[in-house]
Amino acid sequence: MLDVHNPAMPRRVTMQDVASAAAVSAATVSRALGMDPKVSAATRLRIQTIATKLGYRPDPLLSAFARRRRGKSAGSDITTLAYITNSPTRDEWRENPFHKPLFKGATDHALANGYQLEHFWLGEPGMTGERLGRILYNRGIAGLIIAPATATRGLLSLDWARFSCVTIAYSLLRPDLHRVTPHHFHAILAADRQLRQLGYTRIGLCIFESTSGRVDDLWLAGALLTQRRHPGSPLKIFLFDDTNRHTIPDWARAENIEVIVSDNPQAVAELRRAGIRVPGDVDFATLNWVQSEPEIAGIDQRPAAIGAAAVDHVVAQISRGERGVPDIPAITMIEGAWINGPSLTRTG
Repeated sequence: MLDVHNPAMPRRVTMQDVASAAAVSAATVSRALGMDPKVSAATRLRIQTIATKLGYRPDPLLSAFARRRRGKSAGSDITTLAYITNSPTRDEWRENPFHKPLFKGATDHALANGYQLEHFWLGEPGMTGERLGRILYNRGIAGLIIAPATATRGLLSLDWARFSCVTIAYSLLRPDLHRVTPHHFHAILAADRQLRQLGYTRIGLCIFESTSGRVDDLWLAGALLTQRRHPGSPLKIFLFDDTNRHTIPDWARAENIEVIVSDNPQAVAELRRAGIRVPGDVDFATLNWVQSEPEIAGIDQRPAAIGAAAVDHVVAQISRGERGVPDIPAITMIEGAWINGPSLTRTG
């Protein structure tokens, strides 16, 4: 069929066309293409097959408008995305220098796309993943953003088939969802490159061992590559925990470290406790630069951009009617940015 205004352009196949061919209502087509579990699997498959045969493609703008109309207002559950945290306390994450701008970036981007973000905490008394899934489903919330958790390589049980989902960073590894994360591997390469350009050759990576697991050991992977690139002055690695962090000064002295790269201020505290001046005797760069500490040089992981990208992932899935654990998970990595600061005494 041709567009009467432009005979060369085929008319767009509408949802009503699919409904007529399937002998159902347009509302049923909408629910079936949206993978609504209230429509039987057989009916969903039949309607999806007809839609594919007719060449139907959803219009994201019309879909968003339809959601807004059904929701009656901007605050409806249909236009709400769930932001799920699993921190030790309900609001601890709100003051975290990475999590706070992450949430703000997601919130602002959600509002710009006609959604709102609502926080849900898995630590509520009696809360489980299964129970939370039922709550969200009964409220009609279709999009979930799983925030980074304190646990390493975690598992979350939930009826994923009902939701469009994305997880942030690597604390949740099962199920394997679409993921948005800082580019940890490139961050180490960038920090090493910047520090060597400033004249440092005795560089040490000093990170909490459990944190390494939460970034899927990608900082370590990057560090090993820098060792291969600079065999004459390899980046030194020290993984610490609460039992051996007091030995950080001994390691720094033994390796004659000029600058430490870390995401954890405990490394600096241990050096200073041992009478080592930071900066001065040993300089410092962070892998998690924050605006509240501009004097510390390092990598800005751009958490606000990560939050915005997570919203984009979920909204796109909702618009396309994609639910559940993806067959082919996608990983979106946000490049960090190097920020200079007086925690480095060398200027190149």
